[in-house]
Amino acid sequence: MVNQTPYLRLSLAIYSSLLMICTLACRAEENASPENIYFQDLPAVLTASRLSQPLSDTPSAVTVIDRAMIKASGFRSIPEILRMVPGMYVGFADANRPVVTLHGSADEWSHRMQVLIDGRSIYLPPFGTVNWADLPILTEDVERIEVVRGPSSASHGANSFYGVINIITRDAISQHRDSVSATVGYATDGSARFGKLGEIFDYRISVGRRSDQGYGNAVLDDHNSTTVFNLRSNFHPNASDSIDFQIGDSSGVYGLGTLGAPEESFRDTTAQNNFQQINWLHVWPGKDETQLTFSHATDQTYDPYLCINLFACRGNYVNSIPPITVSQGFTQLHVNSERSELELQNTQHLGASNRLVWGAVIRNDYADFPLLFAHSYAIEPWQLFAHDEWLLSQSTVLNVGTMFEDDGMGNKSNSPQASFNYHFTPQNTIRFGISTATRSPAMFEEFMLANNTILGGPYVPPLSPLRPERILSKEIGYLGDFRSLGIMLDTRVYVQKVNDMIWWDKFVTATTPGDLINTASPDSYKNLFSADYSGVEITFKYHWDEGHSFFVANYAYQQGSASFTNYPTQYFNPNVTAQYQIGYQTEYIDQFSQNEPTHIASLLLSQQFADSWNFSTGYYFRGFVGVSDVALDVTHENVMHRVDMRLAKTFKVGSGHRAEVAAIVQNVTQDPYTKYGNEPAIANVMYSRRGWVTTTFNF
Repeated sequence: MVNQTPYLRLSLAIYSSLLMICTLACRAEENASPENIYFQDLPAVLTASRLSQPLSDTPSAVTVIDRAMIKASGFRSIPEILRMVPGMYVGFADANRPVVTLHGSADEWSHRMQVLIDGRSIYLPPFGTVNWADLPILTEDVERIEVVRGPSSASHGANSFYGVINIITRDAISQHRDSVSATVGYATDGSARFGKLGEIFDYRISVGRRSDQGYGNAVLDDHNSTTVFNLRSNFHPNASDSIDFQIGDSSGVYGLGTLGAPEESFRDTTAQNNFQQINWLHVWPGKDETQLTFSHATDQTYDPYLCINLFACRGNYVNSIPPITVSQGFTQLHVNSERSELELQNTQHLGASNRLVWGAVIRNDYADFPLLFAHSYAIEPWQLFAHDEWLLSQSTVLNVGTMFEDDGMGNKSNSPQASFNYHFTPQNTIRFGISTATRSPAMFEEFMLANNTILGGPYVPPLSPLRPERILSKEIGYLGDFRSLGIMLDTRVYVQKVNDMIWWDKFVTATTPGDLINTASPDSYKNLFSADYSGVEITFKYHWDEGHSFFVANYAYQQGSASFTNYPTQYFNPNVTAQYQIGYQTEYIDQFSQNEPTHIASLLLSQQFADSWNFSTGYYFRGFVGVSDVALDVTHENVMHRVDMRLAKTFKVGSGHRAEVAAIVQNVTQDPYTKYGNEPAIANVMYSRRGWVTTTFNF
């Protein structure tokens, strides 16, 4: 194993140096700004505690990716945008299947991150994951993305395990101009956004299509084309009431298949996602608030040619008696899921220095997955939450919160969180935080059909009930905000302990060594491991030219280790080979430290020229990665040094109209970094240089 000590020393040295720089900056700002900067507000965020708070008062570290950063990056998809979060791993099984997670990915599905759009969870009940390719939003409609970098079950429930991604879209009132946009080159995109502002009613409508050829090579069939419709409207009849209504739909065609793998034939799959959400906000005379939100979402996917018998798909049984043809190894797959949720949230001022938010959530999750479940399932989880922000003094903030929930599958949990934020000057804040979270078993882990083969099987349901995973996180954070100098520094050091991690219980009914060789014995799931994580995260921002130009740097050093807390069912069975134990040791325990990149960094520079030109460039570094479900004989993801560039020119067209032409090139230097993949042909696919031109007309 690589000695991590030199890297840790380097990270702590960088951390200490930046703190010293910011101490000097603080003194400089105090000398440069005689006016009262105590009244300058930090950026407010909503996700960390359900309260609107400046970054200096939040109970957890939060990354805010604003509209300017999204535009300057040139990224077309939400997962790529998340490369600007310190410690965030972004990988791709293929162009249609991103892998996004903090603190490593045990497999492609990344079950341990909560993902929200305007506060609405977009997890798919059957898998406990997100279909990133089929999100019913356009990146042009994203106002900002708030990422809570730490356990957040106290505010957002089970599965807010390593953190929360909240994608916040532009509200209807921000629709000041109509616009159309077209992209040509590697991507062929088009969109239109229009709306109207009124005295009591505003609306915004967005329609668009995004399409590209994926990795653009002969090995993978990963082309995609998605059509998106989105409506957001707001009815505000008086100063106290506001009703926000949203509907959205996405419909896509996504290629799947791998050259040379008969079980992964080239074919087109389809997916459709739609949602409806209505939110009523009432502001009481004392500025207390009550919100009632109802949302409903459905998701349907279709695969016309899915392999369910690996040996038949490969033609191994064509000469058997009776013969089994290749086509008999395949079948059609229809998966339907549905989620309905009702949430009540109250925000109360208990005094001049105390705010309390509390409420309840009830949900119905439905999943119909004929090849994985014996029948359709519907579960009804519910949650009760409360969070209190108490200003103990002008310089001290205490946050305390918890959530009690029932996951609808027989598990109940309580997830407390607390932080102490001390402002030792108006520009310098230090935060001490401790938090817990749970990760409930996904429906496919809990309700798997006996002897199914859809996951490469055979698999069987767990032999003993699965327990929710639990995490305990401790952190120390520092925030320096020097507004007159245009500088902000956000850092944290953390340690985390995870218990009862769910993983494969290999060959669960094996009785002889032969069962392990010919895979006659099925796999299952079991609470097997504990894990320890630690790391340092740093974000540095600098704005100049009245905020029109900026530089953002992110860096994360992280390390992890794992050990058994519960052993696989057959681990000590004397009738099976010792290779069984060796496999767990080498493929998981020893490899766990590679499950997350030790170093992740990103740089984004945006420079405005002569009011009409803008140049931006991004650098994205990711260290070596060995995701746990990738076999040792398959190439893991090597180091990434990627450079992207964007050049844009703005024109005045007619009276009050503006147009912009932007050229984007990704991977300018053609860095030969590899991608996530559990087969050699897939893992060796490189990310090629690609470019496109986008023209936008505002009127």
